[in-house]
Amino acid sequence: MTRQSARQLTSVETATRARAKRAAIKERILQEEFDAVGGSLQEAFAPATFLGRTAVSSSTELEACRVNAKKEKRQRNRENMRKFAKRGKTSRKKMMRKVASQQARQEENEFLAKCFMTVPPPEGSDQGSR
Repeated sequence: MTRQSARQLTSVETATRARAKRAAIKERILQEEFDAVGGSLQEAFAPATFLGRTAVSSSTELEACRVNAKKEKRQRNRENMRKFAKRGKTSRKKMMRKVASQQARQEENEFLAKCFMTVPPPEGSDQGSR
């Protein structure tokens, strides 16, 4: 073997040994953590209980954040409704309502006109002259 090929073998062997060493260290760390939990599967997969202070100090902070988020969402919805609203087109339902209301208004006006029509008094009766 030449000197260069010997160096290549040693670098390959070194890399393989380093990988094996890292794997052994990871395995040892996992085993230590497992032993620290108690070593049993039930304890390993049980939810952890926190005795100290939690990340959120009070529920009102969360509620305030939720209220603000809802207000912002409502505002966005309003803006989008205005932005994407259909303009100029009336629906068939609105058109039919408009026609019906015009007809009802016309009938009402005709009725009121008939109520207040002036009719000349009959000619044969002179009750006002006695």
